[in-house]
Order: sequence, then structure tokens, then C-alpha cells
Amino acid sequence: GESNQALKKQCTNEAKKAKTKSGPSKDPQSIAAKNRRERISERLKILQELVPNGSKVDLVTMLEKAVSYVKFLQLQVKVLATDEFWPVQGGKAPDISQVREAIDAILSSQKERNSGKVNGYGEET
Repeated sequence: GESNQALKKQCTNEAKKAKTKSGPSKDPQSIAAKNRRERISERLKILQELVPNGSKVDLVTMLEKAVSYVKFLQLQVKVLATDEFWPVQGGKAPDISQVREAIDAILSSQKERNSGKVNGYGEET
């Protein structure tokens, strides 16, 4: 009874002393883990700034938005790289509706890989 409680108290006090003595860990693994966490945090802040409304949502949603946004940008590059959308001599640039039609055509020609949750404009459906 009492000796058990005294032993627990002694262990607790020793654990507290050990924690306060060491201060910040000098263990190389702890330092490396801390540096890694800091780098991840910095990169996530940068990504939040790049993704539309990225700072207004939780981390998982922001990462999902980032994936959708990158896919959307890849499609834009693909559309803009096709010759038929560049003005010929004296021609005019395509309307936004033409670009959207082209994106829709590319999307419909591709296999549905992500179960259709996000359309070609990075918008949830």
C-alpha cells in the first residue's frame, strides 16, 4: 500500500528530474526529426499560398485541392500546347469556351481514373 505509493512517487520525481536536466534533446535522431518537421511545415505553408483558398481549409483538404489544381494546370498546358489553339497569321486567340470545350474533350477521352469527384476545372462535382 504505502510503500507502493512511495515507490511510484519516487519514480515520478526521478522522471521529472531527468526531463528537466536534459533540456532540448541532443540526440541526432531527435534533431533530424525536428529539422524534418520544420522543413515539412515550411513547404506546406508555401503550398497553402499557391493553392487557391489553401489557407482556409484543413491540411488534408488543402492537399486534395493541391492535387486537383495541379491536374487542372496540367490539362491547361496540354490544351495550350495543341497547335489548333494558336492563332495562325491574322487569326485570333481562342475564346475561353473553346478552351473549356477542349478540356472537356480531353477529360472525356481519358479513362475515369479518380471516380469523377473533381471536374477538369478543379471544381468538386
